[in-house]
Amino acid sequence: MKRAVTTALRLVVGVVAIAFLLSKIDMDQAAETLRSASPAWLLVAFGAQLVSKTWWTLRWRTLLASLGHGVGGLTLFRLILVGLFFNYFLPSSVGGDVVRGLTLGAHGISRADAAASVIGDRVVGLLALGTMAVLGGALGAWFWPGDGPWLASGAFALGVIALILVFTRPQMMERVTAFPMPEGLRTKIRRLVTSASVVARRPGAVRRALVFSILLSTTSSVFHWAIGRSIGIQVPLPAYFVIVPAVMLVAALPITLNGLGLRELGFVGFLGAQGVPQATAAVFALLVFLGTIGWGVAGGVLFLAGDRAPTQREGRA
Repeated sequence: MKRAVTTALRLVVGVVAIAFLLSKIDMDQAAETLRSASPAWLLVAFGAQLVSKTWWTLRWRTLLASLGHGVGGLTLFRLILVGLFFNYFLPSSVGGDVVRGLTLGAHGISRADAAASVIGDRVVGLLALGTMAVLGGALGAWFWPGDGPWLASGAFALGVIALILVFTRPQMMERVTAFPMPEGLRTKIRRLVTSASVVARRPGAVRRALVFSILLSTTSSVFHWAIGRSIGIQVPLPAYFVIVPAVMLVAALPITLNGLGLRELGFVGFLGAQGVPQATAAVFALLVFLGTIGWGVAGGVLFLAGDRAPTQREGRA
């Protein structure tokens, strides 16, 4: 019951954020901007997304290899798309991670190692986003001092990095779990820390995965830049290296479902500081959403076309 209420509240917050955004824009202008989108630039954006998913596959494969498991790249690519389907169409941003971990069991990988690889993949991704956001905040404050909350976003990202470093240190987390809290929450935290520390004890693999993660973040910025160019936004590419990691970190906060509303408001706010009209920025946010959710739809098709029995058996277990 409590989880249902929390989920409903997060959905309401996201819907209110979207409604607030829509109330501030000229819908006729937004529709005209959408109709004028350049197919060539949208094709560039698609290519950037494909490359991003490739870096993600290599990152996850690196972490699995460090645990002694060799899984084919195409298999992991498929599982990533299936995970995106569950992320976008289930009321939780971690539903896809659970499905990815469960499905790995069909490839002879233990639950412990599957969980360690998936949690490690998520942690390394957040660490790379935080690093990019800190560097981006510093660059933004230097080159465009009056065009965005660069210092605030950099400080927030630095806090995220600090939390991740604490999270991957079992000794420090033991101190955290020593404070009064529900036993169920304490157990969940310890399980997460155990899985994260398995990967943290392999610094070489983490460094290689971090490189792939930074490449992923870079390509994601190119994707957003191409979406912007498709509708005539002239914000330079380096600005997206600052904006995108900051917005994605904010969207990762468990305030709304899958970052709904936070991501869109973030892009409108940052692009507005660059002189982009609200209606144009809103169309940008819509195209970004469609460009990412499309991969989730593809993952749903792959899931329905594949063998779902292993996932269903593990889920019941």
